[in-house]
Amino acid sequence: MDSTKIHQTMTVEKGSNLYNAIEKVGTVQKYRKGEMIYFQDDAASEFYLIKSGRVRLFLTSTEGNEITLKLLGPNMIFGDASHLSHTPRLTSASTVTDVELLTVNIDRLLSYMTLNPSLMIELYSLMAQTIRLLSIQVYSMAFLSSDKKVAHILVQLGTYFKQTEYDPQYSIDYTHQEVSELIGIARVTTTKILKQFERQGWISLGYHNITVHNENSLKQYLLS
Repeated sequence: MDSTKIHQTMTVEKGSNLYNAIEKVGTVQKYRKGEMIYFQDDAASEFYLIKSGRVRLFLTSTEGNEITLKLLGPNMIFGDASHLSHTPRLTSASTVTDVELLTVNIDRLLSYMTLNPSLMIELYSLMAQTIRLLSIQVYSMAFLSSDKKVAHILVQLGTYFKQTEYDPQYSIDYTHQEVSELIGIARVTTTKILKQFERQGWISLGYHNITVHNENSLKQYLLS
């Protein structure tokens, strides 16, 4: 599995036909930081597009332990797979910041999709990419060492934070805790590894920010 070639197709481009259709039929909802949007096993009566803010998707075990699967930002959709397959929620979703969402029921979107079938293709492409990214994350958590997990997630997050695919440098506004939750290792271990990468000149660390200066070195480290 090539973990270094991930594209930004999970993001619905603002102004695209799909974004405009969702904006027309969706209902705006606002949440404060730390609020729950839905719980694991809830009925899925809609899906969501993030207009602003950040959302956390996570799993909860029967013992109450949590593992973060993904942190999502503006123009990204979530909750679509369960809604379209008419199955209960596989994850829980909560807000990391104040959030504004568009809540969408597929039945209201169908009238637009029948007039423009490419909207359905775009939506299902987004779902397929979500599954692929989650598969890559499971691979990372299951088989990579802790230091390579950190390198892997920094490269993966680059697909969200780069202005263009070929940007040589990008900034990730995640805390060490958020990074550690994404890859399932202790925060103190994550910080130790990030500082190691900083000493090597690959990244620099700031307050709630990680700047990647040498993505190629991180990619080469993954292959070593």
